[in-house]
Amino acid sequence: MIDYEIVDMFTGTPFEGCALGVVPDATALDDGGMQAVARETGCTETAFVLPPESPGATHRVRVFTPQRESPYGGHSAVGTATTLVRLGRLPAGELVQECGGRLTAVRAGAREATLSVRAEPVPPAAFDAAPLLDACGLTEDDLVAEPCLTGFGPAFHVLPVGPEAVARAVHHPAHPVWSTCPDAVVVAYDSREHRAEVRVFAPGYGMPEDPACASAALGLGAWLARAGLTPQADGVLAYRVRQGQNLGRPARLDCAVTVRAGRPVAAEVTGQVTATARGRMTLPRTAALAH
Repeated sequence: MIDYEIVDMFTGTPFEGCALGVVPDATALDDGGMQAVARETGCTETAFVLPPESPGATHRVRVFTPQRESPYGGHSAVGTATTLVRLGRLPAGELVQECGGRLTAVRAGAREATLSVRAEPVPPAAFDAAPLLDACGLTEDDLVAEPCLTGFGPAFHVLPVGPEAVARAVHHPAHPVWSTCPDAVVVAYDSREHRAEVRVFAPGYGMPEDPACASAALGLGAWLARAGLTPQADGVLAYRVRQGQNLGRPARLDCAVTVRAGRPVAAEVTGQVTATARGRMTLPRTAALAH
């Protein structure tokens, strides 16, 4: 048997935000076993915790969707770290997650964690937004600023639109643009309140629509700098992302982007994590024997 938990990330309320499966000790599972467990939990992602291999890491994870392994562990790091602290497997404070050979800094307590990225983002690039807008049920008339491809780590296709367009956006799964474009971040940003209303369509990552995406929220910091909405010289801009309302799973992501000499050099996202379910699961037949 293996223990597992289901936690809801970026919310203080059960059954809101983004559900994550966590297996706190996955040493008895091989690749096939992890995939089978991820299918059984049915969560968008399930994190499998293993002993670290890289110097300086406090824990290692492998992340699986119900269909395949994901090379990224950034989004799930918040829920994984808080779960390990709450269960007493790691102390609260500064943790370092290892996933796919990458190290991610996480400052975690039992109910909240902050994911930090210290690097310059992917250089912003323009792209032809018309097909992507069409795939989201929108037109170029809905744009309020220049679309941009950027992000800290994964680069996202940011579509800045008005608030009404965010609510009206839809995901057309059969649109041909999704065969070459994995995502669309539809955002309406209020520069007075420093608040973003966001929809993230990510069929390329196995998610028609994501109720809460930490990586996309971080990427918005890079877009804000590109759009001239961050400090022009040195400083930190705090902003809030609201996501998931259209899915009935509202989420809140508290973010900040750091600017030096007019360039974004770091970003962070903080979220609450709520434990929703726990249980024990029979080992899949493909599971490796624990050593």
